[in-house]
Amino acid sequence: MTIPITGVSGSAAVNATQTATASKPAEGFSDSITSALEAVSDAEFAADAIAEKIATGGDASVQELMTSMTKAQLSVDLLVQVRNKAVEAYQEIMRMQI
Repeated sequence: MTIPITGVSGSAAVNATQTATASKPAEGFSDSITSALEAVSDAEFAADAIAEKIATGGDASVQELMTSMTKAQLSVDLLVQVRNKAVEAYQEIMRMQI
C-alpha cells in the first residue's frame, strides 16, 4: 500500500498569509481601550433604557432590568479593575532603575 505525498507550495501559502495580515492592521492599545469603554457605556445605556420603559409602563420586565443592570455593573467593575492594574503597572515601570 502506497500513500501519495504531494508537495506543499510553501511560497504561495506564505504570500497568502502575508497578504491577509498586511491588509488588516493590528488593533492598537488605544483602540482596545476605546472599544471597551464604548461597550461599558452601551451596557449602561441599555440598562437605563429598560429602566425608563418600566417607569413609563412599557413592555419591559423587572427580570430584564435586573439582568441588564447586573451586566452593566459587572462591566464597570471589570473596567475599574483593568484601570487599577494599568495604573499599578505604570507605577511599577516608573519605579524601575535605569
